[in-house]
Amino acid sequence: MFSIRNKLLPLFLLLLLTAVSSLNAFAQITSVNHDPVYGFDHLLYNGKVYSYYPVPGTKGIQYLFDTFDSLGSITVRGVTYTNLSLNYDIYNQLLILKYKNAIGSQSMIEISYAWLEKASLWGINFETFTKPNSAKRLYQVIGNGDNRILYYRSKELLIDNFKSTKNHYFSSGRKEMYVMTNGIFISFNNNKGFVKAFNQSNQSFIKAYLHKYDINVKTASDISMTDLITYCNRLPGS
Repeated sequence: MFSIRNKLLPLFLLLLLTAVSSLNAFAQITSVNHDPVYGFDHLLYNGKVYSYYPVPGTKGIQYLFDTFDSLGSITVRGVTYTNLSLNYDIYNQLLILKYKNAIGSQSMIEISYAWLEKASLWGINFETFTKPNSAKRLYQVIGNGDNRILYYRSKELLIDNFKSTKNHYFSSGRKEMYVMTNGIFISFNNNKGFVKAFNQSNQSFIKAYLHKYDINVKTASDISMTDLITYCNRLPGS
């Protein structure tokens, strides 16, 4: 009986070792291919873990949109990824990707601007640009011609001084507005500033267009601004 046990013991240990090795291999494969769509794509999943949490009791949100867009897309180094869950933290100026990690729990990372070229959230298009003497930033882009309108979106974190509790709150969304021509940023804050961004020979036509359609560039919808910049691009010499 003792000799039989001695013979079976090495066989049992060999089978146990094989089983453990198989489990380890499976675990490694699962962790590498953690995303069912793209797998472990270093081009896409190369950002830092998003770990910003507002002060408890803060009113409002840091994002541009109330919810994540589950059909968002980004272009990184010429490669476009679709059907992503995205939102834009305009307080910290971060594009956030939400996804399920290897163990199925929800994770969020900051998309690096180093390789990011374009993004689309809720049907709104964004691109990265670098203004002179400034860092690379993400701008909403309106129009496709030689002249385009750019919005730089932001929020501030403020303190309510009218209450004893001194609660924090996020300001409403703010935007810096530009006309971009040949890579040059021309800032505008009102109709007059917008008109001056164009050739003098076309300014009277643009002014007449604004008056005809009762457009205030401060409050106009993206659709109205798209129509406006399309008109401007059709003018001779624009």
